[in-house]
Amino acid sequence: MIEYLIPPLTGAFIGYITNWLAIKMLFKPYNEVRIFGIKMPFTPGLIPKRRDEIAKSIAKVIRQHLVNPENLHRLFMESSYKEVLENKLNTVVEEIVDKLLISLKEEVETKVKISFLSGYTDKILQSLSDKVKPIIIEKSQHSIKENLEKHIEEELPQLLASLDVEKVIYETLSSIDIRQLEEIVLGFSEKQLKHITYLGGVIGFFIGLLQIFINH
Repeated sequence: MIEYLIPPLTGAFIGYITNWLAIKMLFKPYNEVRIFGIKMPFTPGLIPKRRDEIAKSIAKVIRQHLVNPENLHRLFMESSYKEVLENKLNTVVEEIVDKLLISLKEEVETKVKISFLSGYTDKILQSLSDKVKPIIIEKSQHSIKENLEKHIEEELPQLLASLDVEKVIYETLSSIDIRQLEEIVLGFSEKQLKHITYLGGVIGFFIGLLQIFINH
């Protein structure tokens, strides 16, 4: 009976240990190991060894497929920030118009010295302001609403190019401590990696059963 249990149990143990070791070797050892000046194989771990290449690849993928003008434009249009930005621009326009009209009023009052006109200056300017201001603001608001999306869409590629998102992501991934990176990667994938380890044991167990079947 024992001879029938040894192959499956041995296979399960080897499969489990093999997968467990493979997962550990993704990060460990963190640094190159040398014995008597001879570099030991598989050191450092896969990710520390190819860290620069991996960081470049991840940065490129994020820039091309996540942080790109199309996605940012879609997020901008779906968010409430478009309305917030429109309101801020409209407020700025109103403030500018008010300042221009006050400046115009002061300029006219300074230059109009004729006595019979000076009394009517305020009324004339106020009437003009009441009529002109709503027209200017209305046209400005319409122009802002009409062109805001277009300008955002045109400016985003230049903005991303000037920010060099790919470089920022690459430098961040390259500078982060390897142990911290290991915690991040293994943290969100811990459950899946455990399943992979157990799967190695299960596969090894069935391979052992298959060997018994073939031998007998």
